[in-house]
Amino acid sequence: MERTAFAREFVGARLKDRRREERLVHIAEQCRAAPDRSFPDIAATSAALTALYRFLRNPAVTLAGILEPHLQATAARCAEAGRVLVVHDTTECQWQGEQRQELGPLRGSKAQGFLAHIALTLSADGSRRPLGILGAHTWIREREVRNRRADGSRTNGNACHRMTDKESARWWKLADAVEGRLGGVEVIHVMDREADAYHIVRDALEHDMRFVIRMARDRVLLDEDEDRLGRTSDVLAGCRDIFTMEVPLTKRAASSTPGSEPARDARTAKLAVTATRASLARPNYDRESVTSLEVNLVCVHEIDAPSDVEPVAWVLITTEPISTTRELCAIVEMYRARWMIEELFKALKTGCAFEKRQLESYDTLTAALGIFLPIAWHLLLLRHEARIEPAAPAERVLSPTQIDILRARLPNVLPEKPTAADALRAVAYLGGHFIKRAPGWLVLGRGLEKLLDLEIGWRLARGLEPIL
Repeated sequence: MERTAFAREFVGARLKDRRREERLVHIAEQCRAAPDRSFPDIAATSAALTALYRFLRNPAVTLAGILEPHLQATAARCAEAGRVLVVHDTTECQWQGEQRQELGPLRGSKAQGFLAHIALTLSADGSRRPLGILGAHTWIREREVRNRRADGSRTNGNACHRMTDKESARWWKLADAVEGRLGGVEVIHVMDREADAYHIVRDALEHDMRFVIRMARDRVLLDEDEDRLGRTSDVLAGCRDIFTMEVPLTKRAASSTPGSEPARDARTAKLAVTATRASLARPNYDRESVTSLEVNLVCVHEIDAPSDVEPVAWVLITTEPISTTRELCAIVEMYRARWMIEELFKALKTGCAFEKRQLESYDTLTAALGIFLPIAWHLLLLRHEARIEPAAPAERVLSPTQIDILRARLPNVLPEKPTAADALRAVAYLGGHFIKRAPGWLVLGRGLEKLLDLEIGWRLARGLEPIL
């Protein structure tokens, strides 16, 4: 039986039974065909719905087992690309209403849920083409804020350092796992402020790992004699700007998560860039690590920002060279690629309606996450291809059969030789999108659902072999 390229992202899952593995492929295709619909709507009959829930409740069906073939396929795409960015970040998956015993509290929210730490791989050729997921780690918090004692007081740095189950350890563990999968591939890890921990930078340097990490705290720097030079902000203030560049900033919605970036409207920002070599001083509470770490620092700050907005201000810790303007531009662009993982999370939560899944346990929800993460990646890839290379052939994002169906269904929308942008527009039209601005994740999911439904009838009417 013919399988779609997407279905092959699930072939060979490690579920301890071939029948379960085949069942997974069928379920994944059902979910991809209607990513924002509920499981009762996806399942054709009550028996099919019961079988789907039974599948997700099976102890052998795990996040790691489901994702394994997709991780392998992603690694193969990375090997073909040769040089990749791996963007790491954490998202909160939350559920309102009925209490679920196996979920935990989330920071700043009355909802329950779990946290998911994801590694998304992008091509490093400037296109930022999403190549797939290379790792996913989930966990539950026992209490809302981990860096406070039972009486509510904040734990000091020494106490946090002695903790054996620090959440920050996940950044290094997942990066190390990614490196293990990508032998022979040139890898640069991109991480946000939460990864600014001395032990993470230390371990990455000790293992010759390349990275761009946004600094979260004003660290102490040392001179060549390992005497205190001053705070990072003071040292960088004495460095002259090397060049300026203009970059488009996307619109960002406000987040309810404490410490998140504020909302902003889309605008073009003029950024000044400077850089220096520096020695990060070891924190006072850490008596085991080396006394300093040699890194490059890149400071990015916005010039002439509107008075009513918060100016862009980044300090990036990196292993990448900083000798030329071209190298500095590359580092800034690497960090700017981090927004792609935010888009992945939107595709997961909006396009796939993951947080609306009515499953009763942590195990079933994380198993469902294993199904929907590759679907979210596929939605991200579809939109990315049409936006970055709008003039590319439509076959880049859709199959020839799907293009024929769209041409028949939407004769006034799809031209004779459609491009990737034309294909995306047609899929969005199927989902009910008729305005000029780029379609959102929900309408893309609905359009893809209708297209795949039409494809089933198209193939049956022509006596063609069905697709799984």
